[in-house]
Amino acid sequence: MHYLNKTIMGCTIVYLFLNCVSCNLVDPLKFETREVDFINQTGNVINGNILDIDVIGAKSIAIYDTLLMVTTTNRDALFQVYSTQTLKPLAMLCHQGRAKNEFSDGYIFNDAQVITRNGDLFVVLRGEGGTVLKEVNISASIKEGHTVIEGTTDNVPSGCDFVLGLNNGIERLFCYNNHNFNLDREIYDVPSFSIVSEKKTKDIKIYRKLIDFENDRYSTFWYTGNLCYHPKRNIVAQCMRTIDYIHIIDVDNDKYFSIHQLGTPTFKEITVPNIIVDDVYVYDFNHFSESIGTEKFFLVIYMNGDYRKEEMKRGNGEATELLAFDWNGNYLGGVKLDIFVQDIAFDTNSNLLYGLRIRDEKIVTFDLTDFIKTIDI
Repeated sequence: MHYLNKTIMGCTIVYLFLNCVSCNLVDPLKFETREVDFINQTGNVINGNILDIDVIGAKSIAIYDTLLMVTTTNRDALFQVYSTQTLKPLAMLCHQGRAKNEFSDGYIFNDAQVITRNGDLFVVLRGEGGTVLKEVNISASIKEGHTVIEGTTDNVPSGCDFVLGLNNGIERLFCYNNHNFNLDREIYDVPSFSIVSEKKTKDIKIYRKLIDFENDRYSTFWYTGNLCYHPKRNIVAQCMRTIDYIHIIDVDNDKYFSIHQLGTPTFKEITVPNIIVDDVYVYDFNHFSESIGTEKFFLVIYMNGDYRKEEMKRGNGEATELLAFDWNGNYLGGVKLDIFVQDIAFDTNSNLLYGLRIRDEKIVTFDLTDFIKTIDI
């Protein structure tokens, strides 16, 4: 009996060890992944042109036709519209207040989503502490001289980092959920995507488990990555800030996949150390930053290439790169930029990339005409 007990105990230890090893071998990422080589393949430097326009408290920008639109921290005009031709203001919209055409707090939560419907231009803005989306009819607002809000929804889930309206409206939402905002939680959940309407919610699982963190409380910060979308189809891309991955979600066709830079750490390989400097969680380096979608491709700022790293060693923190991918995840090419911008918008008519340099609230343009010719698909 003693021998039998020792045998059972030994088998149990072996089983637990193998089970643990098996768990560690499981890829935390559920999406099918394709290796793509996109680092250090950008072309010449494109010099930016700083526009003669000052928008106090500028946070993000959007472009449509001849309209330059800016979200701000100005409580009297949280959303401002300018002419790209004259740089003069056309409308000062979205005041703070409690009326239907106002915002209850002095903050618009994320970038404006631009949509067109029935000949009118709309922007979808997120306010009221992030819990509400409002459709602002820009065409009508400019004509009438005040903010015209035509649609509102409070279906934004709790813990939603980013949200987009699907089907050219806000009745159906695409959300990125990162629930770990309470740093004292006992259990930290994996992030997920979801499609939300009044009738039902469909979850899209991205991860099987959290990657290995020395301290899981910082998992929220590590999984950041904003969303960009196809202007006419329900396709969304998430370009991650902390690792060389882009997730692409074709909502209508239930097609989900990721692309990853060949030769860099994968979700299965990486361990995130607990690095805190001045009470701020620190990771090794920024990877992808802001992105913007067009019908044929999306553009994304990239910050982990040799160009930026070498320039930063020389004391130049402005240098960065702009990469282009098609909606199937193929790398199309890229260029170097001489001015670092934290938000971007793209005018497909003029091939001008607009960028916002937040540190001094300057709006910059880059002429991508020659570059676009090389990636025309």
